Amino acid sequence: MVASSGNTLDSKVSGRFGHSNYFLVVDPQTMEFEAFPGIQPDESGEIIQPFIQQYINRGIEKVIVGNIGPSSFSEMRAAGFKIYLCRNMPILEAIKKVENGEVETLSTPTLPDSIHSARKSSEGGRGEMRGMGSGKGMGEGKGKGKGKGKGMGRGKGRNRL
Repeated sequence: MVASSGNTLDSKVSGRFGHSNYFLVVDPQTMEFEAFPGIQPDESGEIIQPFIQQYINRGIEKVIVGNIGPSSFSEMRAAGFKIYLCRNMPILEAIKKVENGEVETLSTPTLPDSIHSARKSSEGGRGEMRGMGSGKGMGEGKGKGKGKGKGMGRGKGRNRL
């Protein structure tokens, strides 16, 4: 099974497993496939259990992802799936690399939090993320260097406070 951005083998592996646009079930020998709509972004994480079960019943053992959060990762591993990371590549290339043993199975999720964790924390309370800005600016640069360096060092060495 491949988390896919589209419903063809020419599509790219989706960057979001839990809410990819499609899931393609592919026979790696014949490259015959079926495309299934993914879980919609507004659907909750609880839907992952019945979603996974339908693929277990199809005899699928391998899952190709572009990213996977901790919730989906644990559910998929507990269900016995082997998970492979194939970022930013077309599905055909990803399948070939997995089948040729060029990609190792994942042992940990690729994301620290699931999308649902982020939603829950943003629904109330303070967020945990810091901004990327440096906080500099706003001085508007109005010094304009008009002293013109004419002091010429004539201070005669007196200590003044």
